[in-house]
Amino acid sequence: MPEVRDAADATLLGLFLFGLLLTVATLLFGVADLGLHHFDPHADDAGPLHASMGAILVFLTWLGGVGYLLRRAANLPLLVALPIAALLGIGIAAVVQMAVRKLSNPAGSVLEPEQYRLPGTIGRVSSTIRAGGTGEVIYEQGGVRQVMAARASGEVALPRGTEVILLRVDHGIATVEVFDPFWNLEEERKTEPVAGRD
Repeated sequence: MPEVRDAADATLLGLFLFGLLLTVATLLFGVADLGLHHFDPHADDAGPLHASMGAILVFLTWLGGVGYLLRRAANLPLLVALPIAALLGIGIAAVVQMAVRKLSNPAGSVLEPEQYRLPGTIGRVSSTIRAGGTGEVIYEQGGVRQVMAARASGEVALPRGTEVILLRVDHGIATVEVFDPFWNLEEERKTEPVAGRD
């Protein structure tokens, strides 16, 4: 048991033990959910006083532990040990707070149905789609590259590299159409008979 010389030692040791026990309890059981984290950390008016419960507990733990060690091991007076311990506690708590904000980013944790709708998705033919047959397309969905079997909406072949739009998916095979609106005009021009020739 650490030696307690005065009320300042008792207070610092108490802060350390209180912060440490609640931090462990929060991590293991979630029993320290006191509702203090129900604020929007991403709000425009989130100032320096907005902190998560974890950051507050880390600050108290470091303030008490480092303050006690500085007084006992380095024999520093309370007026010197306390500011050093507070600065270290604020620094570590700021790191914890940044980690909490990063991990609780609402943009990364909420699935938006619009991001996962296939009709209207732009892709590229990765394996030639034969006329009346199937091939493969690559498209990106939710930040991940996907590959799917595909067939053309008309009886036309689509070469590799053609930019397409996914129209629908039936039984795991996408029906696609060329995304470039001028592509069909060029194909029709190629198949039209030349005027003046019989």
